Amino acid sequence: MAPRTLAVLSTVLASAGNVSEALNALSQDIAEHDRNGNVVLFIYDARRDLLAERLMPAHEGMRTAQLEIALDHLPSAIRRTISAGKQFADLGTESGDYQKLLGTGASPEAGVLLLRGLLVDGELAGVLALSEPKTRFGHRLSEKVAPAVDLFSLAFARLAERRAREEAVRTLEELTKALNEENARALQDLQRKLAEARSALNGKGGNDSIRVSQLKRAIEVASVEARATAERLSAVEEQVRVAVTKLEKAHVQLHAQGEALQTQSNIIYRVEQALRDATAGRGDSRKILEEVLQIVTSKEQASSL
Repeated sequence: MAPRTLAVLSTVLASAGNVSEALNALSQDIAEHDRNGNVVLFIYDARRDLLAERLMPAHEGMRTAQLEIALDHLPSAIRRTISAGKQFADLGTESGDYQKLLGTGASPEAGVLLLRGLLVDGELAGVLALSEPKTRFGHRLSEKVAPAVDLFSLAFARLAERRAREEAVRTLEELTKALNEENARALQDLQRKLAEARSALNGKGGNDSIRVSQLKRAIEVASVEARATAERLSAVEEQVRVAVTKLEKAHVQLHAQGEALQTQSNIIYRVEQALRDATAGRGDSRKILEEVLQIVTSKEQASSL
């Protein structure tokens, strides 16, 4: 049978409802290229840094198993290639040991083990293991199915995103349900307390009446304390008002004193200037004396005003 075309495989992968269906489609495509080749998918748990689940296509259906295999068991160069998620990492002569570790088969016919990382939003989410038979000539199976693996990688990312959205919706629904139940319980509790309070106010309660009396006394005490606090606040406000008034008066007096000092300074300067002119012989002494008298007289008149 001739291998299906990439267009047909793309259509099948696009219509796959889950990862198992997509993996079955890829497995069939690989078998059409070489019936001795097989593929296994490992789901990676980033929080624990472990390969947590193995999906292996089989004639009877998809075989799944829970695992706890750390990527640290793989060589560092292999881990880097897997994390890049762009090509297969060839385990070469060590394939048999890692096939036993991963549970992908360890028979001589299993051939070489190749691993490729599957990324979702740039982060490792799965590892695809391809066991290809050893060939002496012609193209390797991994080269033949590389385009099909690329299509599967896209389908895996799409399905992972859809699964994440479904989990988010389910989590939101559970959270909403829990909040609604909690609000309903709180509302019922408040309604019960309100009914008890109304019964107490109507004289139908026993212990509740005592509680209401205690609350009334507490309210009276709080009212007295509030009045005392208001009186103290009024006294403080009056003190602040008086202090502000005194401060305003002090500012006015300081301003007046400043103007008086400025006037005196001007008069002294003018008198000193007139005396220097008289000493230097500039101008008539009588006129200079009259000018000094006029300056002093104007100062006295200003002071009286």
